[in-house]
Amino acid sequence: MADDGNDRLHLVRVTLEALSPLSIGSGESRTDKRRETASDGTKTEVDVVVAGIQRDANGLPTIPGPGLQGALRRLAEEVRGEKCARELFGHEDEAHDAGRAGRVTWGWACAHDSAGEAVCGLRLDGLETESDGVLRLLSKPEPVWRDHVALSGRHSVDERRKFARAAAPVGTRFSAELSGWGGDAFREDLRRLVALFLHPRLRVGGGSGRGYGRIALCAASHAEAPLDDADALRHMRRQPPSAPLEASWRDRLEAPPSGDTELTLSLECEGPIRIGASGPRAESLTLRARAGRRVDDGEAVPGALGAPTDEAGADDENAVLRLLREPYILWGGDGRGRAVRIDAEADSVPPEQLRFPVPGSAIRGPLAHRTLFHANGAAGRCIDADELKNHTDEDKRKAREEHEKRDDALRNFFGAAKEAGDKDGDDGEGRAGRVLFDDAELRGAGHAVGIDHVSIDRFTGGARELTGALFREEALLGGRIEARVVIRPPLPPASDDGVGGWPRETAEAFMRAIRDLCRGRIALGGRSHGACRGTVRFADGHAEAWREAARTAGAPLGEAAE
Repeated sequence: MADDGNDRLHLVRVTLEALSPLSIGSGESRTDKRRETASDGTKTEVDVVVAGIQRDANGLPTIPGPGLQGALRRLAEEVRGEKCARELFGHEDEAHDAGRAGRVTWGWACAHDSAGEAVCGLRLDGLETESDGVLRLLSKPEPVWRDHVALSGRHSVDERRKFARAAAPVGTRFSAELSGWGGDAFREDLRRLVALFLHPRLRVGGGSGRGYGRIALCAASHAEAPLDDADALRHMRRQPPSAPLEASWRDRLEAPPSGDTELTLSLECEGPIRIGASGPRAESLTLRARAGRRVDDGEAVPGALGAPTDEAGADDENAVLRLLREPYILWGGDGRGRAVRIDAEADSVPPEQLRFPVPGSAIRGPLAHRTLFHANGAAGRCIDADELKNHTDEDKRKAREEHEKRDDALRNFFGAAKEAGDKDGDDGEGRAGRVLFDDAELRGAGHAVGIDHVSIDRFTGGARELTGALFREEALLGGRIEARVVIRPPLPPASDDGVGGWPRETAEAFMRAIRDLCRGRIALGGRSHGACRGTVRFADGHAEAWREAARTAGAPLGEAAE
């Protein structure tokens, strides 16, 4: 990579916005004791391990410079080649004198306040969180809290273990600086590097397979100055990283080709759907409205789902299983931000500002299980109940574990957790999945309703005769979900006669799972609600091959795919 001189400093500033919760781990965790209501209404105290998020000196979420560098380096190797990536990002060799430093210096990304300015430098007098709602939200120990169930290497529930992730909310904006020395050729290298922020596969932080870490490039600008012009260099460095530079690059950037296939699910909910919340941070939507409320204006609704219409007294808040609603940051055309909070400390949120997220894991989990079901069926692997009737419990357990195993193709497709190797030679190696499920949003629901239940005694199967044995769960009626899935090609070796490099059996099993979801055979969310009807569309990458696999499996294709 020849250059025409190293006499100028090139400075690039980028502004990024979180399109899904951003969970960049700090390496620290704590155990939180939470009182939770189980599906049968019983209340128990459980220990939840909470992974903390990376923060700067002011206590705000941040994206470390090495985090940005690592996220882009792998993309640069695929798009521009390993040689170019090694020159831009640097590399190490066993012989220390054979390595070289990278040509780009990466700054940490600083969070924006409500005025749209990046908060950089230590604020010795503290943050003005009382008057700045955005900073007040971001300063909370867990701005966004999501519960997860621990999975084993076979994608099945690992006993009763749970954990939680803290994350920066959707809408959080960050600004960072990239700099380096060079001439005109280096400027073009920087431009192509910044274009990687538009790559559809780019994710930052942890939990990318569960929907976290998707970001958008809001702004990018560039300036350069001779290295011997001290005044110009000081002027550039004095400004915050959110201040635009002389040349705007955002509209001049094009997303690099990825080779990935984008799958879009357009789903219409039939009947109730419930994506549940985990803790008491969100007040009940149906509080003091036993029959439920309209989502658009919050008015009480008489007689929904046959529920009683009286509003006398307040519901027991601890007996309501709430819908998932998360805070987010909303940015106006003037560049100012406003935090929309839904916890008990916040004022009442106007109904039109409520958002109902559908985490990527809520779509990934059912599809992963159903794909395994179809893969086992195609391979003739099944559990014969009559055959196991007289077997010991240990034999039944082994048969179940054998049925839960995934072949190498499925382990690569959905990923696998690390686990100890077993007798048949499985090395238990963990790996990231090649399919990314983005967070979606449930829109257009007509009503939020409360569905009453009687707590069941697990020993007798009858109603529990205890005070507080009644409980309610919130659900939405109707609504639409537009979910985006990115299917990456497999790591070598790829299947030449497969679908987008994947074995045809794996692709068709996944498409049969998509078919079941679009025909209402798979429930999204909790309590067996969430039956949907819909279609699937494909774009980019190996769209035609996946479209043909969908036709073979009987998955309903959307109009754009025909």
